[in-house]
Amino acid sequence: MADLARITDYQSLLANVEAYLVRDDLQAFAPTFIQMAEDRFNTDLKVVDMHKATGDVTIVDDGVDKPADFIDWVAVRWKPVTGSLQRPLYLAYREPDSPEFRNRHRPTGVPQFYTVLAGRVVLAPPIPGTVNLTYYARLPALTAAAPTNWLITKAPMIYLYGTLLEAMLFQKDEDRAAQWFGLLDKRLAAVFGAGDTQKTAQRTGRVAVDAAEANAAKSTN
Repeated sequence: MADLARITDYQSLLANVEAYLVRDDLQAFAPTFIQMAEDRFNTDLKVVDMHKATGDVTIVDDGVDKPADFIDWVAVRWKPVTGSLQRPLYLAYREPDSPEFRNRHRPTGVPQFYTVLAGRVVLAPPIPGTVNLTYYARLPALTAAAPTNWLITKAPMIYLYGTLLEAMLFQKDEDRAAQWFGLLDKRLAAVFGAGDTQKTAQRTGRVAVDAAEANAAKSTN
């Protein structure tokens, strides 16, 4: 294997992935493997580094638009219009068809709940003011035009291991996929820990699904 440059951005990640694969017929797929690794991170990873806030957004009609890079909620904070004596409030999420969201609140009282309808964050009751949405945001995708993000800066080996895992799954090499998954899992735990505010979600379940998919694919070939 040739000497490898330190992973600092998209191009150096591509170079390392191609060196590890040592297969000319797979190198063209490396950008796709990176994209698939990012999809995995967005599904499995919930850490404080992914927190993002909209700032105060004015409520229009009954709510505001949901952020395009949204994954999951952290908190929704409502603030009344200027001059109101009402204090800001954190709202509770309810399903849109729940009794609480539909009718178990005072129609002219302060907002109590929020839900998501057709890509909008809707309040109940929809009282004027602003909301600040704090949420887990999708990982900014690496491309030639956007070669860095917070994850590759903080933990480049997570990107490398995740990309090589996807490459092994593509090849239906279950043993090597398991090896890369083990390295990825250990590095995630080492970098992010397992606390309530820095955690990985569903990684154990995800590897079981991957194994089942690999077995199913193998049986058809």
